[in-house]
Amino acid sequence: MRSDRIMQSKIYRLFDYVLRLVLLNVLIVVPSFSLFIIYSAINKSGNNHLTFLLLIPMFLWLFPSIVATTDVIRQYENKETNTIFKDFFKSIKKLYLKSFIISIFVYLGIGLFWNSLSFFLNNATKGSLYIICFIITASFAMAFVLVLSQIPLVMCYFKKMGILQILKLSFIFAFKNIGINLIIAFCILGFGFIDAITTYAMALGGFSLPIYIMVKLSFKQYIRIYRKVEENEN
Repeated sequence: MRSDRIMQSKIYRLFDYVLRLVLLNVLIVVPSFSLFIIYSAINKSGNNHLTFLLLIPMFLWLFPSIVATTDVIRQYENKETNTIFKDFFKSIKKLYLKSFIISIFVYLGIGLFWNSLSFFLNNATKGSLYIICFIITASFAMAFVLVLSQIPLVMCYFKKMGILQILKLSFIFAFKNIGINLIIAFCILGFGFIDAITTYAMALGGFSLPIYIMVKLSFKQYIRIYRKVEENEN
């Protein structure tokens, strides 16, 4: 009786949810970065091209696992499941191909914006044209982040959609509730910066925590449409 009371307490549920987020984060980080982190720690020179080859698991796993984690947390919030590993790998299996194809465009976009922003920023002292180009590029980069933050959500709530439909709907949702979506975007950028400078934060909750915030803030917006779609299908 006492154990049942403890399990129903708010503190127990909080720690239980935190543990779930940590485990989901491990499912993202370990397959994606473990080889790269271990080899980088051993090879202090950092000149070996093998270092970059060890990022291949990241390209194959990172974005699909982020989508799967989003789906599991979405199911938690909608009280559809109470498990971790089973639903995570079920989501990976169902959404991997689409999420991997979309991830190619995501990585290309990140690379292009990063190079452009770095170029204009490094040449900002050479004239006002570079500053104007930097501001314009930064604006497009922020719009890219807004759309990017919606892609995992759209994929998880509307699993039967094709890739083009996912991208179109993500663009629409990105600018629908702009205030909330800007908070989500800055949250993703903030955690991304923290993950880049410390592996400890990345390992503990650098991915699952911003995903949780993203799902939580956007839940009311998506769940209404999701339930309507479910009713029409039934």
